[in-house]
Amino acid sequence: MTFEHRNYMNKLYNKISVRVSRVARQLIPFNQKYKPIGVYRLSPSGSSNTTGGSGELMLHAIYPGLSTTLNISDDLFNACSDYWKPVKHVETNYEVAEVPQGRIHTDNETSVAIISKYNNLIGNVSLGLKDGKVIAAAENPIFGQRYFKGPKKIKGTVFSLLTGGAGINNISHWFIDVLPRLHLLRQSGLYDKIDWFLVPSLRYSYQTETLDMLGIPKEKLLAGDEHPHITADCVVASTAPRGNHTLVPLWLCDYIKSAFIPLAQNGSAVATPARIYISRSDSSMRNVINEEELVEELKPLGFEHIISSKLSIREKLHLFATAEVVVSATGAGLVSILFCRPGTKVIEIFNEGFVIEPFYDIATKTDLDYDYIICPGTKKIKDAGKGQRENLLVDIAKLKAKLGNRLQPVKVSSISKSEVDI
Repeated sequence: MTFEHRNYMNKLYNKISVRVSRVARQLIPFNQKYKPIGVYRLSPSGSSNTTGGSGELMLHAIYPGLSTTLNISDDLFNACSDYWKPVKHVETNYEVAEVPQGRIHTDNETSVAIISKYNNLIGNVSLGLKDGKVIAAAENPIFGQRYFKGPKKIKGTVFSLLTGGAGINNISHWFIDVLPRLHLLRQSGLYDKIDWFLVPSLRYSYQTETLDMLGIPKEKLLAGDEHPHITADCVVASTAPRGNHTLVPLWLCDYIKSAFIPLAQNGSAVATPARIYISRSDSSMRNVINEEELVEELKPLGFEHIISSKLSIREKLHLFATAEVVVSATGAGLVSILFCRPGTKVIEIFNEGFVIEPFYDIATKTDLDYDYIICPGTKKIKDAGKGQRENLLVDIAKLKAKLGNRLQPVKVSSISKSEVDI
């Protein structure tokens, strides 16, 4: 059995296990005392923090009423998939909650529930998902659950970085929905009080590598997929980095850049290609059908064919920090454009049945020279599950036209302090 086949079988087994577990939780009554009795809501009243009744929680306001805007052309907005049409403007109250004797319960997919000692779900910092979209706190799937395992008792203060959805196994969600919670924690002034950091998973190298790079000792880590239900002396949790929507706030981009880009300056100079084509040949979906021809056409123009999943975070950091041009089909690997210098040319390739906003949203907020190509689809797509599986046939002539004056020969560059802009 090949590595790819074993990997596929493991993913299939995990999906089946999750579905069976979900059905069991909804059908078999057990330990229902752990089901929350309601939703506790508290909004800050302009002060730096607010105390809930009877010491139920302390809420710290970080960015109250923060506005986030999607700045794209009308053509691109109109091209966005109807089933995932983004809003153009949102306001979010970013908060961090301290919950004495609290609990954290997650199914690692649709529900992250922060629960007070009085068995109330803390709506501000919990998260429920349906079809990949955030739902109201009162609709959190935990309220439909019937089977509960007892919580593991943790001594000390636990900070939750759980996010639900693909945060458990997708590098893009890791950088956008998980790690930025550390910024909110620091802004609250509680960072030094944390004894444990509860993350979605520690199965993948990018998870352990980034946490190490951020200075979090492995002995202070707990994995949510191993500890789905815990109670602690104190639970600390934040609003989701993208709030109840999908737009990426500017502070998130600034945090990731400030936290990681300085690390690209460490160590000796490493030769890196200035023009890179990110391949999805390691994936079972959204493949470029004519990739072999595309790679051959780009090679004389100085492009190097990269499979980013094979690189460490430090290698990606070096690669994207000195890139002049990045070409890629939309996918998780494009989250590394957060490491790019302002002005870097980025061309994102979509199938017309799967045009979603995270990466062009990031590109506009980090001053990249963004452009895109939309490849014709072969059928009508009605949801993201089907859309993300559609392959792409790239119009190479159109891509070259998008590159424009970038078609001149280019030299391989090496990273240096003067080349990296934060």
